[in-house]
This record gives sequence, C-alpha cells and structure tokens, in this order.
Amino acid sequence: MATQPNADERADTFQGFGASIIAPAARRPLNHLRFASDLAAARREIRQHVPICPGVYGWLSSDSTLLYVGKSKSLRHRLTSYFASQTTDPKMAKIRRHSRTLVWEPISHELLALIREQELISRCRPPYNVQGKPERQQPGYICISKGVAPTLFFAREAPKRAAYAFGPIAGRARLSEAIESLNYVFQLRNCPDRIKMQFSNQLQLFQDDRTAQCLRFELDTCLGPCAGGCSREYYKEKVSKAVTFLKGKDPAVIKRLDDRMQRAAANHSFERAAVLRDQLRQVTWIQRRLKQTTSAKTRLNGLWKFPGFDHQEHWMILRAGQIVACTNGAGDPESLKQSELAEKQPATPPRTHLDTNLLMLLAAWIKKYPEETRKIVKFSEIRGLLTKAPERRSA
Repeated sequence: MATQPNADERADTFQGFGASIIAPAARRPLNHLRFASDLAAARREIRQHVPICPGVYGWLSSDSTLLYVGKSKSLRHRLTSYFASQTTDPKMAKIRRHSRTLVWEPISHELLALIREQELISRCRPPYNVQGKPERQQPGYICISKGVAPTLFFAREAPKRAAYAFGPIAGRARLSEAIESLNYVFQLRNCPDRIKMQFSNQLQLFQDDRTAQCLRFELDTCLGPCAGGCSREYYKEKVSKAVTFLKGKDPAVIKRLDDRMQRAAANHSFERAAVLRDQLRQVTWIQRRLKQTTSAKTRLNGLWKFPGFDHQEHWMILRAGQIVACTNGAGDPESLKQSELAEKQPATPPRTHLDTNLLMLLAAWIKKYPEETRKIVKFSEIRGLLTKAPERRSA
C-alpha cells in the first residue's frame, strides 16, 4: 500500500520544487506519495490524496532524482491516467516504470500551473522533459548586428551585441532559413565579420581591384559591400528598410516580392519564380509570427488578476509580455509600488531562455483565450483601482 513519508524522510531526500515567481497564496505545499506497484491500488491512493485542481507534479526515482515534471488543470485525473490498466503512450509507461514516488503542488489557476512547470523544467532540467525534445522547435530571435555593414542573424537569446532583436519566434530550424531569405530579399550580406568591407565611396590610398568574396554579388542577391558594390549610405538604407519591415511598418514588402515572382513567371523564368516563391513564403511566415508576438507584448501590459487559495484576488505584473512580479493584489501598497516601477521600465527583450518561454506561453494563452485580456488592468488605471480597493478580507 502506498504511504506518505514524514517530513524528516523528505528532508533527507528530495528537496522540493523550490521558490517561484508565483505568489505563495496561489500555491499549496508540496505533497509526496509512494505509490503501490499494483495499478488498481495506486489509483485508489491517488483518488484519496490528490485534489481535483490545477497544479504541477513530478516523478521521483528510487534515489529521489526528479525524472519528469508536468502540469494539469486537474491533478487527480492526470495522475490517475498514468496508472491506467492499458496505455498507448510509451513515454508515460516508461516514466511510471522508473519512478517510485509522486510529488505534486496544487496551484490556484491553470495558467499559473503552466508558468510553474516552465520554471521547474528550466531550473531542474528533468531528463524525461529535455531528452528527445527537438531543438528545431525551440524559440529564437531575428537579430541585426552592429558595425559598418550589419546583417541579420539567428540567436537563441537576444544578445547584447545586436543592434536590434525581434521575437521570440518558435521554430528554430525554419527561423534560420527565414532569416537567410530576409538577407536575400534586402540584399544584405551574410558573410563572416572577418571579411573586410570596402564601400564604393570609401577613400583608398592605392587603387586596387576589389572582388566579391562570394557569388551572391554576381547573382544580385547581395549589395557587395566587400567589393565596392554600394556606398555605405545605400547599404544603411537597406538595413533601415529591413528594420522597418520587422517592426511591422512596411507590409508592402510582401506585395513587392509577390509582384517580382509574378513577373518572373510571366517571363517564363520559372526557376527564378520558384526561388522568389520560397522567399515569399518565408517572409510571410516571419511577418505573421512577429505580428502575433508584437500583439502579445502590446496587450500584456499591466496587472493580470488571478484567484488565490485565500479567496482573494492576486496580481501578475506584466511589462511588454514579461512577468515582472506577482503580488498580493488590491489593497496591498506593494502592488502599487511594483506596478509603478514596471511601468517605468523600458520594453526590452527577455534576458533569459526562461523569460522567452514564458512570454511565448502567455502569448499562446491569450491567443487561445482572448477574453482573458479583459482581466488585465492597464497601468494608467492601477492607482485608482488599488487606492479605492475595499479592505482585504481575512483568508
């Protein structure tokens, strides 16, 4: 029969899930359950001990190593499904086979459980969460480098060496291909930084023959700043056009690319038309993904209300789609202080991979549940809301 270890046993083995950005009132203490090998008995134990509420759960090995972390909007139903007499999910069966203990942490809202899950995966990196996870599905950024001849490049996190960073966008493999298409569309170089740039209006002590370092200049897909193919000012103008497009302020780029494709097809240049078609698909995909991210950053500013286990409203403070803090909510002076600080913060890209994943998680949530944005209180309305809030009830 399954038993629950006492506090001393837990302290000597598994150390718990640790701290969280989620307010303590929205989380309940971690629970442990050593489940029986008999499936029916294990299901009975889960029904007896595990609540029907959102939360996160973990599977521990015999030496108390955290093997896997998951979330559910109903912990009892999710954990019971692991012990079904028949399962078609081989990963689920493998996790159960290599585990001896279940742990779970009830959380007051499904979205908060999703956030907690991301925290734990990032911090603990359980082997069954990270093994076999395709890198090509990881998010990344479209970056524009600094220097005399900037170029577009991929980065997993927004680097300080970039002049601009746009994103995040999910799909690492396709994003890298799409960035290559953008370099072609705007005729920007993609050669290594060690290549010396020699612009057409650049003064030289000795006249010499300047040749391009690759075939792109000959194919008219690069301005050739390494071979005097353009002036510094003209190259800079092309970079500015790329920035304008990535900011969503020049949708005509798509139309111009489509017109070029149609003309190539009309002139029976079918290979050229096929290349332009592929570029059009990639650039359109980037435009659509960036629009979704920009929309989330615009809409996710202010205080997002969530219920806690203390029957009070609690607040998630958001700035440009990023979680700044979680506070006790209405009537708490700390909420006003934190929100005022967040409002003054510049809208910068996420600093860590976890921040990037959380931004994308929130963007996906409001896309799935657009009515949720009605719960967000704008920064301009926060002071009046908090100062006029009724006295908080005791939990």
